[in-house]
Amino acid sequence: MPESLTDIIHQADALYGARALMENVRASIPLLNEAATDIYEAAWRLGRAHFFLGQEALDEKHARESYKRGIEASEHAVQLAAARVEGHFWLGVNLALLAQKENILSALIHALRAKKALERAVEIDRTYHAAGPLRVLARLQHKLPRPLGGGHARARINFEQAVKLAPANTVTRIYFAELLTDIGDETAARAQLEAVLHAPIDSAWEFEAIRDRSLAQEKLTVMERIRD
Repeated sequence: MPESLTDIIHQADALYGARALMENVRASIPLLNEAATDIYEAAWRLGRAHFFLGQEALDEKHARESYKRGIEASEHAVQLAAARVEGHFWLGVNLALLAQKENILSALIHALRAKKALERAVEIDRTYHAAGPLRVLARLQHKLPRPLGGGHARARINFEQAVKLAPANTVTRIYFAELLTDIGDETAARAQLEAVLHAPIDSAWEFEAIRDRSLAQEKLTVMERIRD
């Protein structure tokens, strides 16, 4: 058991870094729970860990439970340090993903809260987590109707900014390709997918890069079949 906050943070980050095995992230939860009550660095990491467990959950029930816990941890992080970007970002991420699992009214409430949190994260530090605030905000704008602050034009601008800030990030390019496909710009979508295949792999993003290369290849194969 880690003996200090530094030990807890170091071990939690190491476990998250080894997230190709979900059990590693799950093992970080009790470590972070011990410190998250009054330590910001533990609280936002708890929000991140619950996000990942929700993303990788095998069923809707466990996904929703993880996102809700991630929201609680991230809200607490914001209370502890409202001027820092991490709490707002992971709050927005968990809210946006929970919105996909809820009924229409609840989904709308969560999505609008997510938008507000992500906009605040953009204001504080748009470069955080490989332009994460711009990436997730653009993803949300892609899905939201224009009267509620969404819209394809708004999403495209933010995706383009995120790509400029973190060109090697494959998550941004996958999301951007999906938007471009939806608006009928197949040439641009294909360029984003090709970029995923050739992006250098950052060790901190190895899990996502490997996953996204496979996904990009699948999407390109489908495009080729449709063209033929």
